[in-house]
Amino acid sequence: MLTRLRVSRFKSILDETVEFPRLTVMFGVNAAGKSNLLEAILALSRLGTERTAADALVDPPIRGLPIEAFAFPEGGLPGLLTSAGASFRLEANLATPSPKAAHEPNKGRSGTGVEQFNYAVELAMQPKSGALSVRDEHLVRLTADGRPTRSPRIEKEGDRIAVRQMGKAGHPCHEPLGQNHTILSDPRFSGSSYPAIERCRSELAGWRVYYLDPRVSMRAAKSPTEVADIGVLGENIAPFLYRLQGQEGATHFRGIVRTLRTIIPSIEDVKVDLDERRGTLDVLIRQNGKDYSSRIISEGTLRLLALCCITVNPWGGSLVGFEEPENGVHPRRIDLIAKLLVSLAMRRGRQVIVTTHSPLFCEFVLRESKERECDVSLLNVAQHEGRTKVGPFPLSGPMYQASEISGALESQSEESLIVSLATRGLVDG
Repeated sequence: MLTRLRVSRFKSILDETVEFPRLTVMFGVNAAGKSNLLEAILALSRLGTERTAADALVDPPIRGLPIEAFAFPEGGLPGLLTSAGASFRLEANLATPSPKAAHEPNKGRSGTGVEQFNYAVELAMQPKSGALSVRDEHLVRLTADGRPTRSPRIEKEGDRIAVRQMGKAGHPCHEPLGQNHTILSDPRFSGSSYPAIERCRSELAGWRVYYLDPRVSMRAAKSPTEVADIGVLGENIAPFLYRLQGQEGATHFRGIVRTLRTIIPSIEDVKVDLDERRGTLDVLIRQNGKDYSSRIISEGTLRLLALCCITVNPWGGSLVGFEEPENGVHPRRIDLIAKLLVSLAMRRGRQVIVTTHSPLFCEFVLRESKERECDVSLLNVAQHEGRTKVGPFPLSGPMYQASEISGALESQSEESLIVSLATRGLVDG
């Protein structure tokens, strides 16, 4: 679980520190920097698990070229390209199940039986060559009250990185500084000799951030594949459902169908067919007595199906991030989306981080989680002088009205006006 994140010089975020409880909703107008904060979380996960730093930054859904992950100076991209160098830093507090609680995931995620770590990585780039290198890396275990212990597992010592084994804190091995990968991602530092590194690597590997693409990726033909997730864009939804459908009893598959039918009562059934001639899968949704292929069903229905898959997924990771889950969904169903995500966070033991520009979504989330308000955070993400600022939304009472959130989202742009009307149900979403 991610409990705290400090982001420095990453895209539009100059220096912001954010606390993350069980469920976090980040809201703000378009281009405020909500997506950049989600991408910072994804970049941290990838830097701690991918083979190289380039692999961590080069693939979607992180947008842009690797050099565009670094904060622009006043001269913009041309100014960055002519500079001597650039860097960004990500620092996170992580809560991971302790070895004794590892076989009891719900216990570990509830705040007992956990170990806390602080992990930081600073990535540098030479703009003229595009070379990426790790300038600094640090991993230390934290005490119960959040103080660092005496012997970091990873720390910078001069022009080298010290890596300490279990039971040999005074005799670390050393790695050269400036490599193109992190120590945390290096498989050599695994097993019982490096339990802290392995636990933090495992934690970051379990993070998922979704940018669902119901227009193209979720409709593409796919063959049966043993996948454990629908994919970042939802591109593996067909093989994922096919695998669940083929399991003995199909318990989780039937759970997805029941959840979708609750949200859209006109849906009668879902099944996945295999075209044996072409070797491709087809997701079929029965609605009003007729079967419709995923090639032609609405974007909103596909998005809702994907959310049901993520909620029920038996192999899901510890952290789930969503980019504007209400997009393409009729405003009258936004409350059901909120219920789905609150259930994922509060009853299924996942940490959920969501971006939105829907006042109604914010209101529904707080309404559904009012019995566990300490586990929920609403953050206002805004632009100030070209930089992203993140702060808590000041609640005016035990509950609040959507109009208060609407006020925080007000803008003179036509696009924001349309969004506001859609979230109030005055136009179809």
